Amino acid sequence: MRPSRPIITALIFLVASASALAQTGGMATDSIWAADTAWNKTYEAKDLDKAVAFCDEQGSLLWPNAPVATGKNAITKLTASAFAIPDFKLVWQPVKVGIARSGDLGYTSGTYIWSFRDTSGKPVSDKGKYLTVWKKQADGSWKVLFDMFNTDLHPS
Repeated sequence: MRPSRPIITALIFLVASASALAQTGGMATDSIWAADTAWNKTYEAKDLDKAVAFCDEQGSLLWPNAPVATGKNAITKLTASAFAIPDFKLVWQPVKVGIARSGDLGYTSGTYIWSFRDTSGKPVSDKGKYLTVWKKQADGSWKVLFDMFNTDLHPS
């Protein structure tokens, strides 16, 4: 018994579609990785306006020891307060990136190192992990929808 032409055509279409989806997913994850890395550069430069511009209009920062900051105004205030800490330095490195099947949400997760001076001038260093949820915008760019991190260090 020989398969009919419609079955062979359908199989070829399925294989081609799966290949196209895999390539699109790869391009999207590359874009999210690049956005995460570029966002970190704004923190290294302490560029408040550019750092906040990476966030979605309804974005939220869920940082430790602070209330949830939702929306550009709250995100600006929280980020400005972090940048104002003496010798503030925050560097993160994405380790994983993924994208929802729908293609409109993605995530990055990885590690961070954060250092600064406390109110007495004593150097403080922290390391931990983070998770950022990214939302695809109408123009194809990615913006932060949720960002959170927490320490690997034990409480002192």
